[in-house]
Amino acid sequence: MKALFTSFPASDYESSKQFYEESIGLRVLREFKGTPHRFTNYDLGGLVLKLYEWKEKFYGSGHSGLFVETDELDATVNRIRFSGGQTTDIVVHEWGGRCCSVTDPFGNIFDLIDSAQKGNA
Repeated sequence: MKALFTSFPASDYESSKQFYEESIGLRVLREFKGTPHRFTNYDLGGLVLKLYEWKEKFYGSGHSGLFVETDELDATVNRIRFSGGQTTDIVVHEWGGRCCSVTDPFGNIFDLIDSAQKGNA
């Protein structure tokens, strides 16, 4: 497993993009303007910063600040559930990512994404 990206919500999406691109100088890797959210990915030298804004109410994976990539999504979800952990159902998002949210025993939420189907995360 490896960290794929960390994400920041943007209450003012255009101002946030301007800050990260012009003030910080980050390079845009990808932009997505679909639903349920729009996002811009920036290169952090091996890790991606995802800046996003929800456009409609949404529940399921995608609410956490950390996405972890795994080659064994189904097996990992089964292990988590077998040990009493909590996950959402695995979903495939409009942007192509196959993922789910995980809640650890202490209430921290992060997302797992399938290495073989991470879309253009």
